[in-house]
Amino acid sequence: MEMKYSVTLSSFIEIFESLTQALPMLKQLGYDAIEVIGEDNSRKELDSFIETLTSYDLKVSGVTGMWGNFNSMAGSRRLLSVDIGVLKTAKKYVIRCIELCRQLGGQEFNICLFADPGTTMPDINHRVLSHEHKLKVVEKSFPILRSLSNYARDHGVLLLLEPLNRYATPFCCTAADALHICNAVDSPNLGILLDTFHMNIEENSFSHAIELVKDFLFNMHFADNNRKMPGSGHLDFRSIMKTLNEIDYQRYISFEPTLEQISYHDSLREGIAYIKGLENISAS
Repeated sequence: MEMKYSVTLSSFIEIFESLTQALPMLKQLGYDAIEVIGEDNSRKELDSFIETLTSYDLKVSGVTGMWGNFNSMAGSRRLLSVDIGVLKTAKKYVIRCIELCRQLGGQEFNICLFADPGTTMPDINHRVLSHEHKLKVVEKSFPILRSLSNYARDHGVLLLLEPLNRYATPFCCTAADALHICNAVDSPNLGILLDTFHMNIEENSFSHAIELVKDFLFNMHFADNNRKMPGSGHLDFRSIMKTLNEIDYQRYISFEPTLEQISYHDSLREGIAYIKGLENISAS
């Protein structure tokens, strides 16, 4: 097994450093690629960005969807909305990100499922909304997910469904939820992205969740329970890496930590070294 390592540029939002400083550092630390923020860029900016990446021999693994409360625009991207105008906006956003991913040579783009605020109650204990109600809400998204998946396929990009924890959205919180949706949509171009931070809240077992969706698993986001780099909290990354080795996972692991200005070089270095060490142990 040979893992590939990426880091999300969204992690650098609070780090005031130019790409010309950050990219050579990432390459030196052993990262193979970066995951680009899913927001609009001009053609001129894209050309310059691609040129800079090429000069440092770094690839783009994919594009990170900006959903939920990331910014003011992200809140309007709701694929479970009952408002046709909101759905149109969300669909246009996904299409733009798919096209951005293709332009940058990336492999995948992740989507998350949000409904309209006020149309559903918070469900922080998974007891407020019935399982049947959640299924009915999610089922309405199947046609648009099928359409977007086909559009992504035509552009050489995988569309990946990312389960989020209950405090973000009550819909699609677990690997099992995502698997149900993928099976129902029935598109070979719709896969799953699992994020260890969210898994820690929702899953009974990291290993079981990974094994359950192994045929649909095309990306992993890594962050510890404190949203920092792996090794800084209490998540069992040894078990996670062992399971990824057992299913012969050979796609990207994208680190998605909250970085701190003062120590972020050390965090990125220590985190990837920790995971690579576990990769070697689990492969032996």
